Amino acid sequence: MFDEVIGCLDGSSLAEKILPLARGIAAAQGAKLTLLRVVEDVAELDAEEDYLRDCARRYAAELSLLVGADAGAAIVAHLADRAHALAALTTHGRSAWSEAILGSVALRVIREAKRPVLIFCPIDKAGDAPKKIDTIVAAVDGSALSEKIIPHAAEAARALGAGLLLVQVLPARPVTPPGHGKSDLNEAAYLHAKAAAIKKRYGLDAQWEVLHGDVSAAICQFVDAMPNTLLAMTTHARAGIERAILGSVAAACVRRAAVPLLLYWPRDK
Repeated sequence: MFDEVIGCLDGSSLAEKILPLARGIAAAQGAKLTLLRVVEDVAELDAEEDYLRDCARRYAAELSLLVGADAGAAIVAHLADRAHALAALTTHGRSAWSEAILGSVALRVIREAKRPVLIFCPIDKAGDAPKKIDTIVAAVDGSALSEKIIPHAAEAARALGAGLLLVQVLPARPVTPPGHGKSDLNEAAYLHAKAAAIKKRYGLDAQWEVLHGDVSAAICQFVDAMPNTLLAMTTHARAGIERAILGSVAAACVRRAAVPLLLYWPRDK
């Protein structure tokens, strides 16, 4: 799936919170772990060099230092030369209007990486990302865009020895009397078909779950009760007049889900 995990640092302790997971994924895959830091000038590099080298030693990682004014552009360029590398970033969404805004560096990497990006937004600022992944939850909605995450989620599950679980959120429905399960079967037909296709193509026994209610709230509530879980989904980041914003469902999950996310913005929408 990939041969390198690149943990992107920014000089803050918050950025390190993705590193336990980055190291765990790299070890499970037999991949190299690299810590990448983009600094604006040599003076900033001199000020942080001891800290960065100590961090690399603690995580048994290689260290890559770049000088550039635009960290997001530098990370994207770094990835362009490494077709099988996975970028891992910590970020923290903040409210603006009615949606969540992703940090500009993480957002640019998601928009331009041409591959999924590992994102962690610690709800509890003292908490690190999990060290391992036992379950990958792939959120789909029946659209071709959402289904573009399935190959990446399946490959990740196979590479990490994790379970794969498909979820779809449908509108809330009234309570049905016992013995009236036909609607349940109809609702699960789409996910059942996708699970069968995954079994045929990847040899994985994917499970599935139909959720009801508000999409982002239902997904977040579902994964919050599942430790060592990675939430995988596609998103559509778009450029605004003064800022770039993430698709509303993905943005809400970044802010509210207590698990790391594998976010993919397909360029060929």
